[in-house]
Amino acid sequence: MSSHFKFPAVGLVVLNFLLFFAAPLAAHQKGESYVFFSVSDEALTGRFEAILDDIDRMVPLDADANGEISEAEFTAKSSEIFDFFQNRLSLGLNGTDYAISFDSSGVLETPAGTFGQISFTVPDLNPTPDAIDVQYQPMTDAEFPDHGGYGIIENNTRTGVENNESHIALIFKPGDDAQSLNLVSDPWGKIFVEFVWEGMLHIWIGIDHILFLFTLLLPAVLLLNVNRWEPVDDFKTALINVVKIATVFTISHSITLSIAALGIFTLPVTLVEAVIAASIAVVAFGNMFPIFHHRVLLVVFIFGLFHGFGFANVLEPLGLVPSAKAIGLLAFNIGVELGQIAIIIVLFPILFALRKWSAYPMVALKVASVAIILVSMFWFFERSADSLMKFQSQLFAMAG
Repeated sequence: MSSHFKFPAVGLVVLNFLLFFAAPLAAHQKGESYVFFSVSDEALTGRFEAILDDIDRMVPLDADANGEISEAEFTAKSSEIFDFFQNRLSLGLNGTDYAISFDSSGVLETPAGTFGQISFTVPDLNPTPDAIDVQYQPMTDAEFPDHGGYGIIENNTRTGVENNESHIALIFKPGDDAQSLNLVSDPWGKIFVEFVWEGMLHIWIGIDHILFLFTLLLPAVLLLNVNRWEPVDDFKTALINVVKIATVFTISHSITLSIAALGIFTLPVTLVEAVIAASIAVVAFGNMFPIFHHRVLLVVFIFGLFHGFGFANVLEPLGLVPSAKAIGLLAFNIGVELGQIAIIIVLFPILFALRKWSAYPMVALKVASVAIILVSMFWFFERSADSLMKFQSQLFAMAG
């Protein structure tokens, strides 16, 4: 085949690879149920949503036992399904419980499957309060103990939210006490503090981001002299190396975090998480064989862009209303940086103290890097297994 035909074929392969990594970012996932709320000054309404197969485990729906649940079968059990969800949901304020009444039912087709919808109204609320207490028990049982439950404000005329399905307001776990659901805009100061904390927390519990930073810091206390690693002579030189790495990483992930959080451009979650895992392996390989040591800042910048998309995937479902998006984004970014600085403060003095150990280059840049590569490659295949299988099937189909 001539080169004229090779490029489109390669392009098609790459396109299919990216598409197979795509994953929906909004609500509607298997193993999850949702309580949506619509808020105005005069009314509070909502609906329950769960995949039909999950509802069928709790309220048998397949009347003709043919292995498929039709919309008619779901509708026929609407009242019973409402009673089931009503018993799992509690709404109130200051010790007063609110009644909820059945409104309507329907089904929704999504890429994750067919979801049943049960709509409800909270009567006798005029005006609607500024907040309500919500308690919901997810649809867990012995067979599915990890079923997720989420509360989402879909529409809110007070805050400008319309048709929201991705910003999660509440996360429900079995046995949780009631949580306060704010139905008006939070003060900016409160939003700022909460999102600084969320940014710090994400770094501290994000083991992949910590491992990426740790892998970058390992050679920061060394200098490469004629293909030989030597310890940095003074603290200042080593600190400058760390500051350069941290600054480039900050600039890089701040760019894509802002782009994604503002809705300008996003990447599929599965692709981002797989590339983050791969980035750790690439940096570790560069520690073992410093082929791009003098271009390490460029490598940090490129992979930092993907880490920024990863941060955005965490920021997205935290419930930011449009009017608070800028302040929340700024606060989350500051939190990420504070969390990163805290990790550097802990790790850097240890690595600096160890730099003159004669075995440090071997242990830190060879042995540790091998272990890091193994861990990161495990994450890569774990995060992309389904997509890679689909991609392989597509390649076989193209070859055939």
